[in-house]
Amino acid sequence: MTYYNCNKASFVVQKGKISISLAIIFGLLFMSVAYLAQVNKVVAKNFELRAAQAFLKERQDKNQQLTVNLMRARSLSNLESVAKNLNLVSVEKIDYLKVPSGIFVLSQRP
Repeated sequence: MTYYNCNKASFVVQKGKISISLAIIFGLLFMSVAYLAQVNKVVAKNFELRAAQAFLKERQDKNQQLTVNLMRARSLSNLESVAKNLNLVSVEKIDYLKVPSGIFVLSQRP
């Protein structure tokens, strides 16, 4: 009959190896969960960034369209047609008011 001699020293060594193995397994598990949490945050921020970029692109397109409409409204041909529709006439002779230099005094009338 064979006897298995189990002394305390070998039992302590095996217990230490099991403890280290469990610590490594739990450490890897914790790091995996932390990695997945970080990746999830990055993906969420990426979706927010794409939504903000789409909103910015939409606003830039609208701004460009409004700028084009403003330029059309301010164009010389458009202003001339509006002036004709309002029955305005063009100025043929311009007279400027000549003001002598010096001191001006305003009198009050009762």
